[in-house]
Amino acid sequence: MTLSAAARDLIAEHVADTPRAGRRTVVAALAERYGVSSSTVYRIARLGGSPRSRAPHRPEYRDWVRTVVAWAQRAPKPIPLDLAIAGAIEAGELPPEAARMPLATARRLRRELDLAERPKRTHRLHAEFPMQAVQLDASTSEYLVATGADEGDATRLALYRKPGPASGYKNKPLGEDRLRVVVYALWDLCTGAVRSRYCVSRGENSLDALDFLCWGLAPAADPRVVMHGVPEDLWVDQGPLLKSAPARDLIERLDVNLVTGAPYAKERMGGVERSHRTRWARFERPLFLRSEESITLGEVNARLQEYEVRENGVRNARTSVDGQVLSRTSAWLALTQRRPADRPLRRLPEDPLGTLAREARRVIDVNGLIRWDGALYESADWHARTVIVRRRMDGSGDLVIEDPATGERRTARRYAPRAYGEVRAAKATALDRLIAGDAERERPGADVHAPQASPAVVPMPPRTAPAAPLENPLAAGSCRDLAEAWRVFAEVYPHPLTPAQRARLERHFLAAELDRDAVTALAQELTAAAVREARG
Repeated sequence: MTLSAAARDLIAEHVADTPRAGRRTVVAALAERYGVSSSTVYRIARLGGSPRSRAPHRPEYRDWVRTVVAWAQRAPKPIPLDLAIAGAIEAGELPPEAARMPLATARRLRRELDLAERPKRTHRLHAEFPMQAVQLDASTSEYLVATGADEGDATRLALYRKPGPASGYKNKPLGEDRLRVVVYALWDLCTGAVRSRYCVSRGENSLDALDFLCWGLAPAADPRVVMHGVPEDLWVDQGPLLKSAPARDLIERLDVNLVTGAPYAKERMGGVERSHRTRWARFERPLFLRSEESITLGEVNARLQEYEVRENGVRNARTSVDGQVLSRTSAWLALTQRRPADRPLRRLPEDPLGTLAREARRVIDVNGLIRWDGALYESADWHARTVIVRRRMDGSGDLVIEDPATGERRTARRYAPRAYGEVRAAKATALDRLIAGDAERERPGADVHAPQASPAVVPMPPRTAPAAPLENPLAAGSCRDLAEAWRVFAEVYPHPLTPAQRARLERHFLAAELDRDAVTALAQELTAAAVREARG
């Protein structure tokens, strides 16, 4: 907001006439009146002091600090300045005298040069009207543990106050069934209204999240609970709701835009995350005031609804109405009436979970049978084709099969073998009808492989290359070629040979079919003759 010159003069005059002891109250009142911050009022009144005007004593310090900060930021978190200075000096980017620069001076210059890290400022999440954007998140309870695995609301919960082993969760132990108390919450970005519910399971899962989502978007039996309707945007984390194909399909059919963020980026989900911490402090901790330390799941959810009705009825909404700050409940009702005419609040369709189905592609064999989860289903009309198969999430009921090319759907029922002696002919196909019609007419014969007369002109044989010698893998005692035969001969007879002798020996090798034993015997014989000749 930009203040006029007259307003700035009036602020400066008002603050100057105020005694020092009462300036803080006056500055806060002026900031609220003009819609600015207290620091802006102090700056206009010139009460913040003036910056240093004298020249720096060591101007090179500023350049050194820039280099040091760059070195310190090479790690995921900043390196201490003294170690960054030592590293920069060792690398030659700073002179040795930089080691004498005081660390306090380096830290001060880092602040003055705006090189120090600051807490990141995040923009406040905002929506224009209720149910425009809703955040959904799950968290485990901080103090409640499951003590039994009874069905429905009879599941017993207990308050836990002792620190548990490291194998537990949130300092609470896990039983043999590994059940946890999980709370799912919806948080409206416009008003901050919250709606949540506890459940007991092994952990967060897509089916529980969908069940809670449909419960939270449907109108409640208690008229004091005002939050309901199908949102335009649903903010979720990288949890099972996002990874479940049936869940994404249902959300898409509800025409809800699924908004996700990067993994582990929890700042964007800060609103619903904050509701968990508030619930632990203001709802779960007062449960220790009860005389009983155990409670059923249904009783906990009944008290949780009463708690949220009171919280939404007294806590201020995030968005004001005509400049007035109302409670979350009042603001939700008022702002819902002011939604754009072309974007009214949509009611949740009846039984949305009944339309939730698992989906897969399967092949119908020639007998019309489909296999799903180890069971056989039978299609009466379709055979030998690939179809899209859908089935209820709980596994009950028949299969619904769809032709992906035409969109036509059929029902496939559980296959039951026929009783002995019961025969049911399959419906005749087009091929069956063609064969039957062809068999009824008179058909001439044909002999496609009858001998034919040789042609008068003999074709010229194609040009071929001479056959290469074929290595015989069964010839274990033969040399592969003359080169190998000469190597075997040289291992026994080391004396030089004349060209005529080499020619005679080569003919001998070939006559013996390069037999290794013959080559070795000839070499031994010539070696003995050479020894006798040398002695005689």
